[in-house]
Amino acid sequence: MSTATRSGRQDRLFTWVSRHVARMHIALFRRTGGRFGHRFRGNDVLLLTARGRRSGQLFTVPMLYLRDGTDYIVAASNGGIDREPQWWLNLRADPNAVVETRGARIGVTASEVQGEERGALWARLVASLGAYEGYQAKVRRRIAVVRLRPR
Repeated sequence: MSTATRSGRQDRLFTWVSRHVARMHIALFRRTGGRFGHRFRGNDVLLLTARGRRSGQLFTVPMLYLRDGTDYIVAASNGGIDREPQWWLNLRADPNAVVETRGARIGVTASEVQGEERGALWARLVASLGAYEGYQAKVRRRIAVVRLRPR
């Protein structure tokens, strides 16, 4: 783990800011049918809606993704915070979710990618957004690579 990790206070501030920016991103994405908000930092963005494992409420988060055939590949990076993102904890409890991309809503089932396949997909994620490598260096946990397979 890198010594350049953020403090707990910085992580809380980052989480608060991210949550508010995400709300605006989701509103823009949905209001325009994905015409705006479908790209961020040169990468494609999807909206993932999953059911909360405790509340049962639906939660939506924007996230960068890669395609692998018909599947969507995402990283549970949580912006380099050394805690699993809530969406990933929710999907581990109930792997069924919905993905929105440029006007399409698709039911998906989530699973964690393991082994050599994980290594190859992680390399693709890092190639698309170099920040993932820095995120991994900051945290003690291994960032999950998640496959979202259309149902």
